[in-house]
Amino acid sequence: MDAYPTPGLDSFWEDADRDGSSEHPLERELCDRIDALARYRRMIDDAQVNGWDDAAEWLLLHHEREERIVNRIAEAMERMRGAGTDGHGEESS
Repeated sequence: MDAYPTPGLDSFWEDADRDGSSEHPLERELCDRIDALARYRRMIDDAQVNGWDDAAEWLLLHHEREERIVNRIAEAMERMRGAGTDGHGEESS
């Protein structure tokens, strides 16, 4: 079981899939990755408080990697919006 659950996010996307969400896949991925960053941050804090230095160091590396991915996705979405497309090659309204 996940010690850092995100029940709202999971059920939101399940409902969105069932209802035929028009949410862009990159935006969905970005939300998921931002959520992962928050979970890493909580786990890092827990590890530091408990003196688990090796675990904290390992988690920090993964947090930094995830943060780089979040930044790349956010930049791609900005470029997409700047180009005036919805990411599917169609002009956004």
